Amino acid sequence: MEFTRSGRLRASGRRWVGWGLCLEAGAVVWAVLAKGEARTPAFLAMALTGLAVLAGARDLRRARRPFGLRIDGYGITLHEGGLAWGQIEGVALHYSRADTTEGDERTAVPRPPRLRVYPVQGADLPVGRAFTGNGRRAYDLVDTAELDQGVDALIGALTRYAGPRFEGAPHGLRRAVAPGPITVQGPGFGPLVDAPGPRPAARAAAREPRAFVARRRTGARLLAALAVAVIGTAMTILLITEGVSSVSEPVVALGPLSTVLGWTWSLVSFRRWVRPLRLRIGPEGLSVGNFGDPEVAIRWDQVVAVTVARRPGTMEKHPWLLLWPVPGHSFVLPRDMVDGHQTYPLVELRRLRDGDEVEAVTRYFAGSRYAEPA
Repeated sequence: MEFTRSGRLRASGRRWVGWGLCLEAGAVVWAVLAKGEARTPAFLAMALTGLAVLAGARDLRRARRPFGLRIDGYGITLHEGGLAWGQIEGVALHYSRADTTEGDERTAVPRPPRLRVYPVQGADLPVGRAFTGNGRRAYDLVDTAELDQGVDALIGALTRYAGPRFEGAPHGLRRAVAPGPITVQGPGFGPLVDAPGPRPAARAAAREPRAFVARRRTGARLLAALAVAVIGTAMTILLITEGVSSVSEPVVALGPLSTVLGWTWSLVSFRRWVRPLRLRIGPEGLSVGNFGDPEVAIRWDQVVAVTVARRPGTMEKHPWLLLWPVPGHSFVLPRDMVDGHQTYPLVELRRLRDGDEVEAVTRYFAGSRYAEPA
């Protein structure tokens, strides 16, 4: 499949240059009509719009440069040269934490990744400069946001032609020998496909799915919150009807405060009681719902790897259930970036009742998708 980038670069360049020139003209008129110190912001606006015009000109110049990316049965070919699949150890979509859009960890959407290829020892590309990251030599080929065909088409081509070389999880993870569905495996820890034919671990289907709930009792907290709210409301009513001078100082001080805090706590506790923390693991996949959030279901065919380990990039010592999705799949859940891959820390095990049993149950149902931490 052929990939180009001239269309998007040309459209982006024209947009920056066109709007930049319009705003530059307005800034010039502003500077001419202004007097004295009032010209300072006009000069600043002229400088900023000038930078926008230069950025657009840069995109137009890059659009004129020859570029070609082809992914097929031979390998990955660029305009300057290419590598056969036998010369490629792995290929991945590399996300950067710094490129994540603004928002909380649940709604933030990472910027489209860069296409990164890891050649075998002795293989080189005549484009760019190889660099070493996490002990592996790599080339950054293209920013996928610039491709005219889009990221989904790129993922489809890599899934079809790269096979197990298309990595969907950190390279340092190791396959676990575990019961469950046997999967087609290969180097690079790429996306998995269940092997055809009878499932050797058919006994996994006979095992009942397991559900884990929160260690804390949300119902008891709801009752405690309602008690505080009711007592605070009664004290506030007494304060209003009897007057400040007729009631004791604790009623004056704590009545309104207990009312506000009690009812707020009650609303939060009610939401957690209706939608408690829950983790379900079974032969079809797993689902997780945090306190107050809808439950999210994930099928095993959407999972590259899952493991129980410490949350990456933090000082926490308690284990989490971590999941790496098949490229192209995303879930409305908090996410981290590990070695350029999107990682979903699903739940901290100490928050669950019988949380020490999550690893064994996950290992059983995930089969070859369970990974040993590096």
